[in-house]
Amino acid sequence: MYYLRAARWILCAALMTSSLAAIADSDLIERGEQVFNTIAGLGCKGCHGDFAEGDLGVGPYIRGASEGAIRAAINGIGAMTIVKSAIKEQEIEAVVAYIGKLGTLKPLRTLVKRSRFIPAELGVAPAKPIQLIVKNSSVTERTFVSEDLGIEPFSVAGRKTVSLLLRAPDKEGVYKLSCQNCKRKDNFFSVNVSNDHGKMKGDRQVMGISSGM
Repeated sequence: MYYLRAARWILCAALMTSSLAAIADSDLIERGEQVFNTIAGLGCKGCHGDFAEGDLGVGPYIRGASEGAIRAAINGIGAMTIVKSAIKEQEIEAVVAYIGKLGTLKPLRTLVKRSRFIPAELGVAPAKPIQLIVKNSSVTERTFVSEDLGIEPFSVAGRKTVSLLLRAPDKEGVYKLSCQNCKRKDNFFSVNVSNDHGKMKGDRQVMGISSGM
């Protein structure tokens, strides 16, 4: 009986420790996102884009960049001087956690323009964690929904971007996201879930950072 109770206690302690660690990681990532968006009044996103995809033509794609690469960029790239002078050690650790988290997510980005999705389809492997990024080019708020993906209605204000974190379905197939208040009702954003996307064609391997953060 003593050994049984001890085993139960050890199991409970392990589960509690795991849960607390997960909460701590989540808090660190959330803090990292805040720093990424605001540091030095510009944020890392000012050069690397809202979601570290390097889509502004200034800083490179850095999703999944290593701690060493991030620290080397902060300390060694001239354009990073403003960040280096403002960022604290704890904030660097938080940014590393956030960028590392982004590296585990497959970004699926689409632009909604004149009631059309551009691109209209992107692919992902089954069960892959996804960051669905929807940009609304209209001045009018748009509402989106996907019963296929289990996404409840969400709104994107005019000229704004919203991202959702979800997991791709386990089953292969084409899953659709629709705009509820766009003029054209026959256009969809399709998520093509297939094992053919297992190597994640279009994903990038980040070896280092070579320009401003």
